[in-house]
Amino acid sequence: MEQEELLLILEGIVSGLSKLLGEDTEIALYDLDKQELVYIANGHITERAPGYKLNPSVYDVIIRLADPDGHVIGYGTRSSKGKQLRSSHFLIRDKQQVPRALICINQDTAKLQAARDLLSSMISLRPLSDSPKPDESDINYIQKMTQQVIVNAIEKMKPTSIDTRESKLEVLRQLELKGVFAVKDAVPNVCRLLSISQATLYNYLREIRSQDTAAARQQLQI
Repeated sequence: MEQEELLLILEGIVSGLSKLLGEDTEIALYDLDKQELVYIANGHITERAPGYKLNPSVYDVIIRLADPDGHVIGYGTRSSKGKQLRSSHFLIRDKQQVPRALICINQDTAKLQAARDLLSSMISLRPLSDSPKPDESDINYIQKMTQQVIVNAIEKMKPTSIDTRESKLEVLRQLELKGVFAVKDAVPNVCRLLSISQATLYNYLREIRSQDTAAARQQLQI
């Protein structure tokens, strides 16, 4: 295909895309044989016009960053006046894989960013309480207090041996009532102090909860 024919086809595509994407998207078509801008839609975004020469260093960067399809998609740039843009480039190659044309798309994302910020503010959730989230020191404090509750429950069993199954069940019942097992790392700590496995602990807890449920049902029947 002759270069003139190729550029004519691409100009029609660029024109159609500009209508689709709107006035906040600039689309420029470069003739790489001449390294020159030949057609541009919505040129007010970068204030370039046909005849503008392609910067050789910019072209080298595009060639280096392009993927195997000849595309460089969605990276941040700024216009000469400092406007933030989202830029993409498409290299058009011939059958010998020689770049013959370049389509550059520059999107002014200011309106999209404003819409994003508005949506974010509309769907953001605020806690009912003004209390700050616990930091790492708060979490460590809770874990230390939980450790103390576990130790106190075991101490209360003395002089009864904590090695018996019944004693361990009683300690676990006290810890269950205090909500200890809702705290992070409570289970391995309890297992270590009672010298039992986690599987055994969960079996004991199921037994305790089953007994408590049965007792509650019996009370309701009286």
